[in-house]
Amino acid sequence: MLLRLFFLLLFFPFISSAQILITEVMYNPEGNDKDREWFEAINLGNDFEVLTGRNGWRIYDGKNRLLKGENFIWRRNEIIIFVQDKNKFLEEYSQINCRIVESSFTLKNKEGEIKILDKNKNTLAEFKYSSSLGANGNGYSLISESGIIKEGNFKNGKPCIYPEPLVNKQKDIQVTTSSENFLSLKEETSTPTIKEEISKQEITEIQEPDYSNLLITEFLPNPYGKDEDEFIEIYNEGDEELDLNKIFLKIGNKSHRLFGVIKPKEFKVFSKKELNFNIKNKGEEITILLGKEKELFSIKYTGKAPEGKSFARDEYGKWRWTIPTPGKENIFSEEIEEKNLTLKTPLNNQKENLAFDENIYNPSFQIKQPANIFNIADLKVIFIGFLLALIISGLVIFFLK
Repeated sequence: MLLRLFFLLLFFPFISSAQILITEVMYNPEGNDKDREWFEAINLGNDFEVLTGRNGWRIYDGKNRLLKGENFIWRRNEIIIFVQDKNKFLEEYSQINCRIVESSFTLKNKEGEIKILDKNKNTLAEFKYSSSLGANGNGYSLISESGIIKEGNFKNGKPCIYPEPLVNKQKDIQVTTSSENFLSLKEETSTPTIKEEISKQEITEIQEPDYSNLLITEFLPNPYGKDEDEFIEIYNEGDEELDLNKIFLKIGNKSHRLFGVIKPKEFKVFSKKELNFNIKNKGEEITILLGKEKELFSIKYTGKAPEGKSFARDEYGKWRWTIPTPGKENIFSEEIEEKNLTLKTPLNNQKENLAFDENIYNPSFQIKQPANIFNIADLKVIFIGFLLALIISGLVIFFLK
């Protein structure tokens, strides 16, 4: 037994870190089911790589189904939507910002189960259901809440949101014409009028978090050597945890969806390798977007970026080039002076534009020398001059004798 456990830990170390939970299943959509079924899962463990194709992960619906697309990293607290047809899914859920993965699974309408298997066919998550639990062709989905599978609260489901928001849902309450029954019902339920049918209602009790507290605090456009180590650092200066699956980074004309969550007062660093972005060395604009339209923060620079230096924001909102410190507070030398930095008026105290002289390679700072203090080079010159003076004076005294 101990030998078997050792073997599992040795060859499958990632299993312990993969805590996958299937949280919502649309097994029988309203209307035609064809290519419209989907389910949602979240990673509650550590980051890990998901392999696709023939040697990758599987979706099990009675048969093993391949995952389509490229390999990817499934981040901690990231939600993924597994669909039969990505285009049809986006026709119905155009505002979804989660990662979407295609697979040719099929969900039975009466009862069934869905599993997520790793490349070695180990079960990482499973979800068993039956039509008796609800969501059977009525437009609702099944959700997992505190380990209990039940019908969800929202028509068409709530993909990409976990846990599902709280609601007060009332179903098909019919008020009778009997005055005695009506008065009794009115006292108990405050029903407004006679003969009124109150259909299924969804009264949400959630409040959208304040995403305006997200800032870009540092980015590296021109690393030493090849530009493979570019990064962008985001900071949450608010007091609540924010879901980054709704956030996009727009760099130039391209938008890149973020992932995971960011805690209050936390720095989050996204690399070029993760998001496949490119920051131009000679001027660029980087913007944080909520969805793909609402602008939260923007920073723009022009001119040549110095190699190996990041463009960073200090505690006063001022930007300058410095040594990269991804994921940490920015550090600046007291001797740095931005000679050609001009700060334009921010838009709503968030949009910041900084311009530089394009004719100067490293325009953003110069090292100042302290006044009336000799540096090492000066001391060397003085010392050599002193030795030469001694030698010459010795020669003169020798010849005079």
